[in-house]
Amino acid sequence: MKKFLSITIDVEPDCTTSWRYSDPLTFHGVSKGIKERLHPLFVRYNMYPTYLINNVVLEDEDSCKVLQSLPGKYELGTHLHPEFIEPQKAFSDYAGKKGEANCCFYPPEIEFGKLKNITDLFKERFGYEPFSFRAGRFSAGPNTIESLATLGYKVDTSVTPHVLWDDKTREQPVDYRSAYEQPYFMKEGTVLEKDKAGKILQVPVSIAQRKANLLSELKRTRFGIRQPVRKYRPLWLRPVYSRTSELISIAEEYIGKYNSSSVFLNMMFHNVEVLPMMSPYTRTESDCEAYLKQLEDFFKYCSSNDIQGATLSDVNQYLKS
Repeated sequence: MKKFLSITIDVEPDCTTSWRYSDPLTFHGVSKGIKERLHPLFVRYNMYPTYLINNVVLEDEDSCKVLQSLPGKYELGTHLHPEFIEPQKAFSDYAGKKGEANCCFYPPEIEFGKLKNITDLFKERFGYEPFSFRAGRFSAGPNTIESLATLGYKVDTSVTPHVLWDDKTREQPVDYRSAYEQPYFMKEGTVLEKDKAGKILQVPVSIAQRKANLLSELKRTRFGIRQPVRKYRPLWLRPVYSRTSELISIAEEYIGKYNSSSVFLNMMFHNVEVLPMMSPYTRTESDCEAYLKQLEDFFKYCSSNDIQGATLSDVNQYLKS
C-alpha cells in the first residue's frame, strides 16, 4: 500500500484577522510566508506543495516571480474569488475588500468567463496551463467542473467531506456531507458522483468526523449561532483547526479505513496563516512559530510512516496510470 500527502495552499494577498485584504494591498504572505517560512520546510521534508494562486495575487508581478523561482518540486494552480475578476467584476480596488462570493451561484456563462480569465492570466504569468484548481470558499458546482474540463484542468480540490456550508453569503447551502473522502473522477454534470471515465479528478480535503461536545453545541445555539445542535463535528487535516495528535489520528484513520488500496491525504491552509495578524489563527510571532512546529511535527510523522509528498498533478497521474 502506498500513502501520499498533498499540501494544498490557498495563496492570498495579505489579510487582516477578519479575512479582509490589507489596505494598502501587500503580499508579504508570498515573499516571506511562502519563500522564507513554508517552502524551506517543505523542501526539508520532501513535501511537494500545490500552491493555488488567487487571481489578485496573479496580478502582482513580484509575487509571481517569487512563486516561479522556488527551489525543489511543487505545483502552481489557480484559486478563484470571483468578485475580483471579469466578467461582472465587483471591485477595481481590492484593498480592504473581502472575498465572499461563490463561484457556483453565478450564471454558467459568467462563471465560465471568470474561470477562463484566471486561466489566461495564469498562462500569461507562467507560460503554461494550470492543471489544478480550488474554488474560493469551497463553492464548486456542476458548472464549475464542466468549465474546468473545457479549459483543460485535470484536478479540482474544492470538496470538503462531512461539511455543510450554510451562511448568509450563500444563495443556498453547499452540501458536501455525503462526499467521498478519497480521490475520485467526477461524473459529468456532478460534483459528488463517481465515474472512472470522468475528465476531472476530485481530491477532497481530508476531513474526519468526531463526536461533538453536546454541551458546547447547545451553548452555540443559545447564543444565536444558526447551526443546529450537531452530534458530530468535522475534524480537518489543517493546522490550528486540529491539534498535532488529531492530525495524526486523521491520517491513521484514513490509512486503516482505506488499507486495501493507496491512501491519499490532503492538507489545506492559507499562506498568510504563518504570519502574525494576517488570519484569525495566528495573532503573534509565537503563534506562527507554534503553527510551523505543528506542520514540522506532522511531517516528521509522515516521514516515519512512509507517507510520501505528492502534488495534485502527481495524484492524478498516479490514478490515471
